[in-house]
Amino acid sequence: MPKLHRLSLLASAALLALPSRTTAANELIDPAALGFGFAGYTLDITGQPSADYEDRAGGYEAIETRVIAPFYQWQPGDWIVGASVNYAWHHADFGGGFGLGRKDLHAIDLQMVAAWRPENSRWWALTFVSPGLNTDFESIGSDSFTISALGLLGYKVTPTLDLALGVGAGYSLRDARVLGALGLIWRPNDQWILQLTPPIIAIGWRPDRQWTIAAVAYPGGESWEVAETADGVRQVNLDLWRAALSVEYRIGDHWRAGARAGVSFGGELELRDSDARVLSSSDLETAPFAALAVRWAF
Repeated sequence: MPKLHRLSLLASAALLALPSRTTAANELIDPAALGFGFAGYTLDITGQPSADYEDRAGGYEAIETRVIAPFYQWQPGDWIVGASVNYAWHHADFGGGFGLGRKDLHAIDLQMVAAWRPENSRWWALTFVSPGLNTDFESIGSDSFTISALGLLGYKVTPTLDLALGVGAGYSLRDARVLGALGLIWRPNDQWILQLTPPIIAIGWRPDRQWTIAAVAYPGGESWEVAETADGVRQVNLDLWRAALSVEYRIGDHWRAGARAGVSFGGELELRDSDARVLSSSDLETAPFAALAVRWAF
């Protein structure tokens, strides 16, 4: 699947249209180091115990590590221009079958963003492009390269409600997709926030300045080109969804530490050969997971 879920579609960039001061009341909820909220350095580690295959023995389990590293920002007039490097490492065990076994899989991309946010206007807009590389680094071919792009137009309906309309496009493993979506971010007061920004949903409660407690749902998985196995596997496509309860603690003006736990569901592992022909497609059973995160926000 193209990395449309990691575009974060509407929610990942919506805060660029809001005030740049990092107050607790106007921060978005970032479910899993997907790039939500204010720019900052992020480390997120997820432990996925075995999610068994429904049609054969074995299962998928992994330690997933995500890093976001912004390195450039420029604010000429009503514009915000920025860039970051995003990295994801899956230390995965596929439980045998088709010669995969244990693999270290990597996804790295360069995200370049330009946002327009006039000070005295309710309108805002954003666009970005994100070329990347998804591979095991044992064999890099043309299918290792990916690219995603996004365009957004947003409107602040009221001081507490933002709406956005966007179009995203992605290319990965010879599969190109274009997706449009409508999203909203609603803050009825300083304690509650609702993010309906497909494919990510979050409902958060902030009892005070330090704590954020949230129920979140978001897509997981990734796609990679790997060194060809003895059984002819050259492409790996992992799809799954996650739902969790999360807790985040704000330390001073910049540091955030959090944990979440929940279930992975709706999973599918698809294996293809070098011509993108499907060799195997296995559904994954529902399985628990847990994660820890730390972030330094600008």
